[in-house]
Amino acid sequence: MSYQVLARKWRPQTFEQIVGQEHVTTTLSNALQRDRVAHAYLFTGPRGCGKTTMARLLAKALNCEAESGAPCGECDTCRSIADGNFLDVMEIDAASHTGVDNIRELRENAQYQPTSGKKRVFIIDEVHMLSKGAFNALLKILEEPPAHVHFVFATTEPVRIPRTILSRCQRFDFRLFSMQELVGRLRAIAEEEGIALAPDAIELLASLAEGSMRDALSLFDQAIASTEGEITGQRILELFGLVGHEVYLDLNRAVLERDPRAALDLVDGLVRAGHDLVEFARGIVADFRDLALVRLDPALAERIDKPEAVRTRLVEQAKGLAVVDWVELTQRAAEHYSALERAPQPRWLLEAQVVEYATFESRVLLSELLGRLEALGSGDGGPAPTGKGARRPAVGAPASAPRSPSASSSAAPPPTRAAARVDARSDRPAPAGETAAPDPAPDSGTVPPSSAAGEPWTRFLARMREVDLPVATCLMEAVPRAVDDELHLVFRPEHEFHRDHVAQARVVTTIAAVAAEIWGRPLRIEVEVDVPAEEEARRQRLAQQTVAPDRAQRLRREAQENPHLGRLLDSLGGETEEA
Repeated sequence: MSYQVLARKWRPQTFEQIVGQEHVTTTLSNALQRDRVAHAYLFTGPRGCGKTTMARLLAKALNCEAESGAPCGECDTCRSIADGNFLDVMEIDAASHTGVDNIRELRENAQYQPTSGKKRVFIIDEVHMLSKGAFNALLKILEEPPAHVHFVFATTEPVRIPRTILSRCQRFDFRLFSMQELVGRLRAIAEEEGIALAPDAIELLASLAEGSMRDALSLFDQAIASTEGEITGQRILELFGLVGHEVYLDLNRAVLERDPRAALDLVDGLVRAGHDLVEFARGIVADFRDLALVRLDPALAERIDKPEAVRTRLVEQAKGLAVVDWVELTQRAAEHYSALERAPQPRWLLEAQVVEYATFESRVLLSELLGRLEALGSGDGGPAPTGKGARRPAVGAPASAPRSPSASSSAAPPPTRAAARVDARSDRPAPAGETAAPDPAPDSGTVPPSSAAGEPWTRFLARMREVDLPVATCLMEAVPRAVDDELHLVFRPEHEFHRDHVAQARVVTTIAAVAAEIWGRPLRIEVEVDVPAEEEARRQRLAQQTVAPDRAQRLRREAQENPHLGRLLDSLGGETEEA
């Protein structure tokens, strides 16, 4: 007898042998037991997840001699259907029988009574390949089939099937298999076949299969044919030209240690070993995605289709950067992978990409930046953010902060509506008519002192970012003016969108609650439109540099705080550039 591949040899013969599709087997078993079997079924799902196998099992159950409501797999009928020799069960490949004439022939055959079984079952695989005329020819018999006829359609692309066909079928969506299900099935088959399969090799085969049982068994077949003795993980890597998990872990280490030379050495080693660089780039996307998952929650490591030892190391490496960092790296890697597929010289582009990963600047959220600034201002000894380790958060609108009117009475607002700025020296708005000493006018390009982070308005914005980030972004464009127990939020005319968003009743309620928390007493919120005075505009620029400085502004601040850095910039004649 000729050799039979594992995917055929170990095809399930009963519902009990089906793995991972319990939602389908349970429903079909109940329908068979209660004699409520539909005349047409549609099985959809990815390749290798058991659609055709389930269709054959349903055909067996409808014709099984045991009459138990499930296929026994032992009677002559079940064996004949499994071998493809049963006349009353017809399997049709729609990819090669796409025309109207093929469906007309099927309709004629459907009129005849079963020859040796109880029911006639027509299984049409890849049914989405039928032509429009063929689908139309199928409609009538599908809607009113003879009592002895059942149809089972299988497809990987249900969106290509006309709705008139879908409405006449009961649909079941098959899912891909989990890593654990594939590993368990491969281990069981290896034991039955008497094949020595190392645990790391099982996990690699299951990971390569990407959820497809048929793919897993086909890969297992290939590994058996190419190996004598025990099949090891290293042999699987060599056989399929894979990049081992260790390479990606080394790349992660280069990123965390900011070592572009190590990243370049990795690429050079892959080229010398003859690996596919495009596939390696694809693996980088998955690697960074896995790091983002376990950084968000270590318990999510169970969702990663990798060996346990690798998952443990990923959890440790993920702690080196924030979640937003790994997410951004994942997005960059995905873009790089798409570009690499079209690159005439993949190596050159990949080298540039891994250098970019290894010189990646970590993001620092605004709340963390404010916390560091406040710690520095209060003398707690907290570390100040540096230009290399801190990046201004990607906020859609520039930041703003309290503004003060000019000290002269001519610069005061119209008498119809008194105005006052938020006093930076106290936790309450200054009364109407009072002014505080303005901040020292900065030189061009000078970053304001970090103590400005302690102003109530600045702390209010920081708290709003924690409560409602979109609202806080809009408030960055507002100028605060306090009048008695009212806090007026003034927007320029060109910031109509921000004003309208803040003026919503729900948003005003949230703002009032946070304002009461910061100033220690209830404040009525008013939203207005006005053009700020020159002094107010200056204070707004200062606040923006304090709350959300860009890289050039941070460097200027560090140069002021660190005399050595300042002298270095002066000696080199260097100037910072705006980000």
